[in-house]
Amino acid sequence: MKKLSVLVLVSILGITNLFAQKNISVSIYDDVYEIIEQAQLKGLCSTISSAKPYTRAQITKAINEIYDSGYEMTEREAKILGFYVDKLRPNEEVKNNIFHAQVKNDNPELPLSFNYNFGFEMEGSIGLYNESDYNKSYLFELIPSFTFEGDLTKYFSYNVFAFFDGTKASLVEVGDYFIGYSWFGNSNYTSDELVDFLDGVEGARDLSQYKRKITKKLLTSYMPYKYNKRWDGQVYFISNLSASGLEGWPQELSVGGGIKGEINFSVLDDKLLVKFGRVDREWAGMDNGSSLVLNAQADPFFGLETSFVLFPWLRYSFMVGGLEYPNQDYIAENSWPEDSGSADDTYFFQNAFSINMIEVDFKYLHCDFGSTVVWPKRFELGYMFPLTNYVVYQNSVGDNDNLALFGDIRLQKAGLGQIWFSGYLEEVTALLKRNIFESTRAMFAYQAGLKFPIPKLSWASFALRYTKVEPYCYTHHSINYAPWYNHYIFENYTNAGSCIGYYMPPNSDELLAEFKFNIDPTLSAHINYQFSRHGADYGSQQVPGSNLYSEMSPYNRNELQKYFLHDGAYNWIHALTIGGKLRVQDRHCPIEITGDLGLVLSYYTVIDENDYNRDIAGNNGNCANAGWSTPYHIANSEEYPTTIGVVITVGCKFFFK
Repeated sequence: MKKLSVLVLVSILGITNLFAQKNISVSIYDDVYEIIEQAQLKGLCSTISSAKPYTRAQITKAINEIYDSGYEMTEREAKILGFYVDKLRPNEEVKNNIFHAQVKNDNPELPLSFNYNFGFEMEGSIGLYNESDYNKSYLFELIPSFTFEGDLTKYFSYNVFAFFDGTKASLVEVGDYFIGYSWFGNSNYTSDELVDFLDGVEGARDLSQYKRKITKKLLTSYMPYKYNKRWDGQVYFISNLSASGLEGWPQELSVGGGIKGEINFSVLDDKLLVKFGRVDREWAGMDNGSSLVLNAQADPFFGLETSFVLFPWLRYSFMVGGLEYPNQDYIAENSWPEDSGSADDTYFFQNAFSINMIEVDFKYLHCDFGSTVVWPKRFELGYMFPLTNYVVYQNSVGDNDNLALFGDIRLQKAGLGQIWFSGYLEEVTALLKRNIFESTRAMFAYQAGLKFPIPKLSWASFALRYTKVEPYCYTHHSINYAPWYNHYIFENYTNAGSCIGYYMPPNSDELLAEFKFNIDPTLSAHINYQFSRHGADYGSQQVPGSNLYSEMSPYNRNELQKYFLHDGAYNWIHALTIGGKLRVQDRHCPIEITGDLGLVLSYYTVIDENDYNRDIAGNNGNCANAGWSTPYHIANSEEYPTTIGVVITVGCKFFFK
């Protein structure tokens, strides 16, 4: 016990003296977030915020609360927590060299500093399947990185993280998916002509050239729905290092890279926090990676954030930022109408993003609610103002934009755990007028979950959650009447081709169980089981609204209905992952080695062909006879195969400090 007390005292002294770059964000992928989450489950520290990432100062404060809580940690728990304290503490002993440099003044009232660090990361992953075509996929990444960070007075801190990425991630093509028809008439056809064509009116003009599609490709070398690309924007194929060589996916040996950075300002003991930069974020998530609104797997984008702590139990947060376009030629080269003005994705994806959120936090109850809007970039002051009500404002400026509401409620008991419910809503009028589980115009997502600490184990927890994403949720029809634009703008809820919200695609559900535990400061492990179902977005029984690029047909859209699992082909996936992380502790160059072994069973169910028959609206209509009683069966065909696979992923990274 004496040894433990000394260890705790040293840790407290070390973290209390922490000051350097205190306003810089800690990456949301850092394991310290899980430690903080588990401490909150035990009631050892207060809830920080539903807007991540946290700054070093915020995490430091939470760790100090853990030490001050009176909780009698075991020696192992104290050592694990001390490891994260040591990670936060600046290294004052390193000599300047090509891997690390540090310059600072000695004025505590006006600190100025500059730190440079070099790091390197590599990862490889491969899938081995009974289906021969799936075995052609593998992935690797080699990433050297450079970090520049420091202080500009005790209120401002800055950080720049730049990296190169040598990579290849081969994909398996499985089929085409019908997106939809162009939403609004243009110079070449009218809405009436479209209706006549879809109705099969004799003598109607052939408008099949406006039938848009994308190609479905799978990354089978990684566990389903878990890969998060590292490179920004596009990559260059090594075989074509020229201005024409920008590609949307590294299907052959490629080189890419990226830059993340921020300038953060904090006053009033972090009660007022202003951040400007391009970083990974997660908002309104009741567990790490669970958000329906701004998920940790969303690609980063530049944004200006503001957070006010008005009272200890009340916080308000706001952000406005510019979304990035996807280079989607590898899946949708011919998806836009020939007369739409351009074949370049930069032409169609020109959106900004705004979000505001109110948080209320009490001892046994936490709730937050707010709104988001994806809007074509223009000088729209209302979306840039922190206190705007987007629901009212959107209607005031012409109803041009992609609006959504969200909310979370969580019940919590210290030492016992927490349960929560989350909701995300796009279509308000549809919910008021129709059966929300049958009307396709009811576009929403919801989640229910629980999480509790595991006694007798060191910083261990178990989490279980169920998430349902309805068809067409996170999608939006393209528009050609937005202010400042005279061409189509695509307003789906995406950034750089990835969903801003939950990582599961539209028309899907997921049951996820996660067991995480720490063996000692050098070793942690996890066991995940994921059961998911998703409407097929390719093939002869594709289900409308099952892809982020889906656009609901303008024809008869109010009558369209959905019957989850009973209106086409659905992909069922059972995925079990066992993995861990080994940390080689070194004050000057810490090393992390990661490994995951995954088992995947994937199969498809289909309905009878007579039940599936859809009208001429290009697979956007209702199934002829489908309903909740329509039976389905496993297909196991060449088009919809049953596959069993093993996925192996290993990685290593080191970082000089």
